Amino acid sequence: MNAFDIARHSPARLHGWKSGLCRKALSAAPSVSRSKLYGNKLYFLARSVKKTVSVCASNNFSAGSGYLQYRFGQKDALEMVFPDLAESALASQFVQARTLMFSGGGGGYLRFINGQHHYIVYTAIGKGWGAKDGVAVEKDNQLIANLECQDIPVSKLSEEFFTRAGLLADPNEFQIPGID
Repeated sequence: MNAFDIARHSPARLHGWKSGLCRKALSAAPSVSRSKLYGNKLYFLARSVKKTVSVCASNNFSAGSGYLQYRFGQKDALEMVFPDLAESALASQFVQARTLMFSGGGGGYLRFINGQHHYIVYTAIGKGWGAKDGVAVEKDNQLIANLECQDIPVSKLSEEFFTRAGLLADPNEFQIPGID
């Protein structure tokens, strides 16, 4: 773990995560076998005023197996799940990642690529501006929405995770909204 993982991740906050979006999508994917869905790991969880964003993975997730998935919505009503688990593509085909360096901190993000739309889950901390966490949405490389977390997120985003997952580095470094 690096500085932004330790500062942003608390094991106590993971208690009860199965009742959140990672568990919810299990019942939301009836076309996928239960063996493929057995077990979920939470890699990111943040809440805005009315919505939750989660990044979930199968217990067997690695560069060559399992799944990594972006989930957004309310606990009782998922609005978006990407990618569809019925697809058998590797995460590296639709997710890019990058760590960020800032004075007095650091951060990281995952970019989920769904055609012209990109969903960027980010977490960072820096001297002079504090913590920034949330999900940004881009269309045609233009920011169209940014939902910041209302509380401290659960985050396991790290260079070690990105490498183990076989995720390619995002060639276009994401600029966290609100940081000048």
